[in-house]
Amino acid sequence: MDTATPKVSGGDLVSHARVPRYNALIRSGIDDRELYRRALAQVREPGLQALLMENLHTLDQLIGDLQAQVHATGGTPARHGTLAGAVRSALAELSAGMSSNRDAAWVHSLARNECVLLRRFEEQMARASDESARVLGVQLSRLHGIHRDIHCLAGTTHG
Repeated sequence: MDTATPKVSGGDLVSHARVPRYNALIRSGIDDRELYRRALAQVREPGLQALLMENLHTLDQLIGDLQAQVHATGGTPARHGTLAGAVRSALAELSAGMSSNRDAAWVHSLARNECVLLRRFEEQMARASDESARVLGVQLSRLHGIHRDIHCLAGTTHG
């Protein structure tokens, strides 16, 4: 496998060897995005809806940027989430539906999911080469913003 590091838009670099790791992050991001979509369709509070929409847009950017990185190497970017993510999303919807406070139940589900996604990005950053660390650093910054928003609403901390 060629591990050359082609230049992509914005001057970022990613190697062919990183494609499977990037695709794993993309799939996790897609799982998270699907959970946000379900939550957005069901929460009632307008301020929460606006925040979820903003975070959903950020996840769209994050996923799109990582997919572009993979595509630039000649790889095939992931386009779908995972079965586990679909199950988590369905369980969150079921749990929220049975809750006396649907909005709070969604916020707590999103907070738990954010921890998983953030941890996966942090693990990849720890193993990343300098070039990948720069690419992932931009995404990690976006995730920290989402993470702070949701955990502030949930009244929880990173865990």
